[in-house]
Amino acid sequence: MHAFRKQLVLSLLLILPGCATPTATVELIGVAKKTLASASQVRQNSHERIVQQYQAQQKALDAAFDADVRLVAAGELKNADGEPIPLSADWIVAARKGYSAARDLLSEQIQTEQAAHTVEQDNLAAAAEALRMAEELTILQWNVSERIKQQFLKLTKQKEADHGE
Repeated sequence: MHAFRKQLVLSLLLILPGCATPTATVELIGVAKKTLASASQVRQNSHERIVQQYQAQQKALDAAFDADVRLVAAGELKNADGEPIPLSADWIVAARKGYSAARDLLSEQIQTEQAAHTVEQDNLAAAAEALRMAEELTILQWNVSERIKQQFLKLTKQKEADHGE
């Protein structure tokens, strides 16, 4: 009888964590998966918008440089004294360096955004994978618990039948 009690206690310990159906847990995991997918899509849209803004700023810089060169060539761009700035090789090199530095800064910002986006998407994917595994584990635990419960009931009935004879 002592061995039967040990078996009963062990069986109850194995069964108790899985007494409730996994439906609520699986539904909660499903909601979390949908939320992660939504967050991932929102972040993707934001990332694309940010990169497009940086690219638009780069194009605007290119257009501004071209416009400045045309203004200087036409004698319409003036210095602080109100005199026209001469179109010279030195002016072109200096202007190109200034615009190039601004463009490089925007390129760095794009790269930083891309790196941050990749890390965030990797983290969201890892969380989604963890939820998938939790869902599988919940269902597996339920199935094992049900089998143990069935085996326990079968053994209990068999013990009762053996003692009832």
